[in-house]
Amino acid sequence: MSNVKKLFEKLHVQSTQKQLPGKTSVSDSDLDDTETNQLLGHASILSLSEAPEDKMAAYEIITRLLEIRGEGNTKLLNFSEVIMSRLGNFPARQLLRERFNDKSRVIPSFLSLECLTREVENSVYIDDESISLTDFQYEFLSYLQSERALSVSAPTSAGKSFVLGLSLIKKLREKEKQCIVYIVPTRALISEVANRVRVLVKKYNFDDVIIRTAPFSVPEGKSGKGVVYVLTQERLMSYLSDVDGEMPAITSVIVDEAHEIQKGTRGILLQISIDLLLKKYPETEVLFASPLIKNPGYFFGMFNISESGKFFTETVSPVSQNIILASEVKGKPKEIMFEVMSDEKRLSLGTKVFDFKFRGKKTVQKAKLAYEISNDEDSVIVFSNGPSDAESVAKAISKVGNDYSPSQDVKLFIDFLKKEIHPEYSLIACLESGVGFHYGKMPSIVRSGVESLFKSGEIKFICCTSTLLQGVNLPAKHIVIENPKSGDKPMSRSDFLNLSGRAGRLLKEFHGNIWCIRPSTWADSSYEGEKLQEISSAISSVMTDGGSIIQELLSDGEVSGKIVDQAEMAFSKLYQDYHYSEDRTSIEKYRTDENSESLDKTMSVISEIVVDLPSDIIERNKGIRPDYLQRVYNFLSSIDCVEEYVLISPYSTGAKAKMEKVIDFFVEFFEWELSSGYKNLISFLAYDWMWGKSLGEILRKRVDFVRRKEPRKEASIIIREYLDVLDHDIRFKLVKYFSAFNDVIKLVLFDRGNDIEEIEVEPYHVYLEFGSCKKEVLNIMAVGLSRFTALHLSSAININHEASDIDDYFKSIKSIDVKKLKIPGLCKQEILSMQGKSLSLASSDG
Repeated sequence: MSNVKKLFEKLHVQSTQKQLPGKTSVSDSDLDDTETNQLLGHASILSLSEAPEDKMAAYEIITRLLEIRGEGNTKLLNFSEVIMSRLGNFPARQLLRERFNDKSRVIPSFLSLECLTREVENSVYIDDESISLTDFQYEFLSYLQSERALSVSAPTSAGKSFVLGLSLIKKLREKEKQCIVYIVPTRALISEVANRVRVLVKKYNFDDVIIRTAPFSVPEGKSGKGVVYVLTQERLMSYLSDVDGEMPAITSVIVDEAHEIQKGTRGILLQISIDLLLKKYPETEVLFASPLIKNPGYFFGMFNISESGKFFTETVSPVSQNIILASEVKGKPKEIMFEVMSDEKRLSLGTKVFDFKFRGKKTVQKAKLAYEISNDEDSVIVFSNGPSDAESVAKAISKVGNDYSPSQDVKLFIDFLKKEIHPEYSLIACLESGVGFHYGKMPSIVRSGVESLFKSGEIKFICCTSTLLQGVNLPAKHIVIENPKSGDKPMSRSDFLNLSGRAGRLLKEFHGNIWCIRPSTWADSSYEGEKLQEISSAISSVMTDGGSIIQELLSDGEVSGKIVDQAEMAFSKLYQDYHYSEDRTSIEKYRTDENSESLDKTMSVISEIVVDLPSDIIERNKGIRPDYLQRVYNFLSSIDCVEEYVLISPYSTGAKAKMEKVIDFFVEFFEWELSSGYKNLISFLAYDWMWGKSLGEILRKRVDFVRRKEPRKEASIIIREYLDVLDHDIRFKLVKYFSAFNDVIKLVLFDRGNDIEEIEVEPYHVYLEFGSCKKEVLNIMAVGLSRFTALHLSSAININHEASDIDDYFKSIKSIDVKKLKIPGLCKQEILSMQGKSLSLASSDG
């Protein structure tokens, strides 16, 4: 066995060396025929094993031999087809057939029968269509059909999304009036998942299935064959808090990227939203999908569904990755030493000489290495630790090559950016050189445009932030990464594995490559370690020491920045667990010998907080401290004319002044630390945003304003900073504050004798989340179109706005003749996608 292992290491080195850029290399001698036959025999034996590590070893041997000896080698090709069939890896088998298209090749009949039998065993049927699944996909689909609660952990490239789509279609087919909620971790993922669902319902003739991306309920009588909501945890909380809507019961919930429950404020909110959903609809079928976690059953204990839950972990992936380490060579600045990770062992790949120095400015080094890796044809993702870094590296790559010629689609996208964002937006110059950047706070239609160009191959480079870790589907052959972070902390092993799973495109490559630059300098060696990582919830992490951060928060200690948001969210959850639960088991589960005294102190300070507001108001606003909500109620109840604080239509005279008065109220009662100047900036931006002013107009005004004081400041920096304010302070902070404020002021009005049915307050939280206060624009966005497109389209739809609901808009949009619309081509393309038509940007613009 040790001899086989040495042979595999030799094969691993030889196949990976073929991926290296540069001019010279040091290489071991090639495998001879005897060594190749030994490896093939071993792969054949391993392919019959049920052990995941044996299956992956068989795959690695076969695919690496194909990469170095596959061309014209009929014996190897036939052997590989049989092995891949045994492994149930039909995507890899399809790639084998397409890459080595030898029509004269004939597999012996007895082996051909074995391949056919395995394919039939793994096939499912929808109508007359036969669909071949991998072993994992077949098992996953079977459990989805038989289990009420399921948690699955599998590699990023295992094909979970494809199976979820099949399961969704089967649910819609088997029973009408399904209400399925698909929870995604960020807004950046909403449009991608919604479009994927639209393609499926179109393909299988479910045109009357309603797809919503906004938390606006569909009356039960209008749900047709079913409703699919694609929502973030924030939007799910808003949906569940809708006390006025006639909502159908939620029949299924899919929690995608469920491991995000371990991350900070939004992880706690995810837990809270799922808790509330299951409390409201206890019969809901539940699925948790995560990448490579050791304890997928953890979710069942968290949500008290352990008795009926099934969980399993898959470690076999249809695509594998080379983890390549790139290090400096002392005294030789133009050389790079390469190694590849193999079962936690580093194998030397030798050194390569380059035309550039692997020293100096790191953005330039990453850019030049990425360009060398691509070799003018392969797709490359450069992972960046933040938006600024992503833009800087993208600019650097754009200056390396000069032989790129933009396609018509790229030119049209650039024209859109100039008109709709800003003529000096840095993405424009990058795209002119075939480079894009991508991060969560970019406008959704811009992100989608960059994604589309990258997936179609019209740009080869993209610089991304941690949006990749949250499920955005941007696979590439290569990922370049240096000392990575998730937020402010070094990237964890689990996040590294999630990221590395994006390298290697299903049906495009047998292996993807992760290029780890200067690994010895990383804050955490996340490129090595166990494949499976154990997770725990964000609230559990807060309570590891008994909740000291909550004690500091309630004692007016020094808690700042994002930690405040997390501490407040944790306090709000624990307050309800303490005061509204029949027992304290949900808190006692955090107790350990080490933190027992501290936990008692936390419970003591929480017990002293007295709030007499209705529990449903506390529950709907878990992002805000209950004592702050009580403070708001006490003040509003004490004044004679509470109507002075009731928000009015943004179009009404005096609306802006009243909004600013309420923001002043937030600063005082929610202890929101804002300078006078920054408060003015926020109110100005908030008002323009919900009025529905175009983002281009908003950004141009901001750039002009800043440059009057700082003439040399780059437009790209001004734009990035303003988009950050929009994302965090407007679409997060103000949204939750206005939502809570409206709940409390309605309660005060009710206490004063007003009929609850007649109390109307303007939903500023909705206006600010979506960027408009016009009903028609909100209705268009509710069906899944971006704000850009909704603003352009709202005046083009001939419909009685006052008498129509969201579904009337959807029907109008589906039947509209897009070519007659005088709107940007990118908006046309988005509408065509909703109509089930896939066209290039150039075709859409025609």
